[in-house]
Amino acid sequence: MKVAIYCRLSREDDDKLHENDESESIQNQKSMLINYAIENNLDIYNIYCDEDYSGIDSARPEFNRLLGDAKQHKFDIVLCKTQSRFTRDMEIVEKYLHNKFIEWNIRFVSLVDHVDTLDKGNKKSRQINGLVNEWYLEDLSENIRKTFDSKRQQGLHIGSFVCYGYMRDEHNKNKIVIDKEAAEVVKLIYNLYEQGNGVTKIAEKLNEDGILTPTKYKLSKGLNFKNQGKNIEYWTESTITKILKNEIYIGNMVQGYNRKISYKSKKRVSQPKSKRIIVPNTHEPIIKKEQFYKVQEIFKSKTRSCKNGEVHLFANKLVCKDCGNKLYKCKNDRGYIYFSCKASKKLYGTCTPHSIGYENLKNLLTEKIKEKILAYYDFDNISDDLFVIQENQNKLKLLEEKKTILTQDMENINKAIKELYLNKANGKIDESSFNDLNSSFLSDKQAKQNELNQIEISLANLKEKELNSKFIQEQKERIINKFKDFKELDYNIVNSFIDYIEIGDKFKKSQDVIIHWNF
Repeated sequence: MKVAIYCRLSREDDDKLHENDESESIQNQKSMLINYAIENNLDIYNIYCDEDYSGIDSARPEFNRLLGDAKQHKFDIVLCKTQSRFTRDMEIVEKYLHNKFIEWNIRFVSLVDHVDTLDKGNKKSRQINGLVNEWYLEDLSENIRKTFDSKRQQGLHIGSFVCYGYMRDEHNKNKIVIDKEAAEVVKLIYNLYEQGNGVTKIAEKLNEDGILTPTKYKLSKGLNFKNQGKNIEYWTESTITKILKNEIYIGNMVQGYNRKISYKSKKRVSQPKSKRIIVPNTHEPIIKKEQFYKVQEIFKSKTRSCKNGEVHLFANKLVCKDCGNKLYKCKNDRGYIYFSCKASKKLYGTCTPHSIGYENLKNLLTEKIKEKILAYYDFDNISDDLFVIQENQNKLKLLEEKKTILTQDMENINKAIKELYLNKANGKIDESSFNDLNSSFLSDKQAKQNELNQIEISLANLKEKELNSKFIQEQKERIINKFKDFKELDYNIVNSFIDYIEIGDKFKKSQDVIIHWNF
């Protein structure tokens, strides 16, 4: 009778000398099965080996070659070390061991766990083995997932490849460091977008300049990187958008973008942001936080690019003072550019004409922003933000002092309770006195713990307020210092200083233009 020997190992062994060498464990399986075949006068048809494949994986190449040969009845027996070497999937056990192999007149034998399909009474054992093997794999898969999630929550990078702009630390595979060459491209993308260029125009510029896409760049560095997308030659709007929205560039580790639907399937589904694991400040940032969040605000406004790929100066900043609708950029037959309310009489008849000329608004905003900058340097008009920060710091100091006192009180109570138990154990105090004193100590401890919890909450809230106040003040200072000597108004300046602008009825004696500042 002809026998087919099947061996499988699900991980690489430490004792492998070269990439193509077979592990000692596979050799052991082979030796055991060959010896059994010789001892039982079986003719070995072929030996099939799958190394580094899971028992749940139905796409194993040698496994499928064996099944193909079995269907053609090129042998009479399939021989394995254990049933789990053949498969850990209960569905495959039922499909082949209890159906197809019987149909093809193929006998299945495994040595260690004594499985033999020739033995009719052995079927329940095979089914139990199948269930146990599948449960084992399910538990193993869950444990691996928890281990990976734990590492992710510690801010350790566990992906096969590092995000564009970074590379793996030579000394720690779970840490990432800046890839200076790619990081310059990331900075360029953020700067171009902040300056008012749309994602389409940025992609066109990068392609025109011959800058390698993230996939092509990784391949040029010798990485065996596979992109699931079809386009790897050219920069696209989606690639630019992903880079502009990725928190990894401000030093936050973001992982868990997708997850396998089951340990039995290789299919992965995208995870919403709420289910991703984000750990702040795990590595050196490429982009400053203020620039990143400014870019996110631009995205939120859903600003549309013009036909040339650029965003106009007042994109998504103008609203009608009376009806609240946005003002849209228009151009008449003479080339005059202006902004008009969508709900004006000319269009829908639900609002009076609210419009303003492009150049008039540009000149007005240039003047007002320069006034804002000059006012900042008027030291007789000190910002209220500075007083808020100082007041918060004083409150923080008082709360920290109170927290220290309460913490010391809690330690003293714990010591007293321990001493009380020792005195009771040594017979220095009776049961009644112990209960009274212990109850008093515990009540006092609980009251102080409640007070300490409230202080912790107050401290957290104050620290957050202080950080926000400092951030706003620092952001204001950076913006003003950056643009203090500006000559020509651009979208970046308008977006930095202005939240939105209300435009009043143009036919009134004095048209209202109300500026709502970012600070």
